[in-house]
Amino acid sequence: MYINVIVQLVLMFVVPAFLMLRLYKKMSEEERNEVKTAFTSKHFIFTFGLVTIGCVLFLLEPIFEMTWMETIGVILLSIGIMADIVLTWLDAPSKRKAMLKTIILLIPFSIFLWAVTT
Repeated sequence: MYINVIVQLVLMFVVPAFLMLRLYKKMSEEERNEVKTAFTSKHFIFTFGLVTIGCVLFLLEPIFEMTWMETIGVILLSIGIMADIVLTWLDAPSKRKAMLKTIILLIPFSIFLWAVTT
């Protein structure tokens, strides 16, 4: 059936989530508060959150066979990557490092968009 998609989802999201939960339970209360603060920051939500939700929707599309899931997934992924580029540029102390990260993000992003549209 859709074993490839299920294996990808498990390897990309379920296993890391399980490992992070296990590590979170071992943390002290101060470390837990730091993690909560970092995960609820606007930067995290608008970059990694959107990218993660976009990837999940994009990977779930073959299972449910709904093309709107793929479209919304690609849009959310695009917005997340662009937000990460802008926030990196604004927060970077060195514009050389920001430019390097921008190039590093744009190359796989453009390859991904090319692969989706063909």
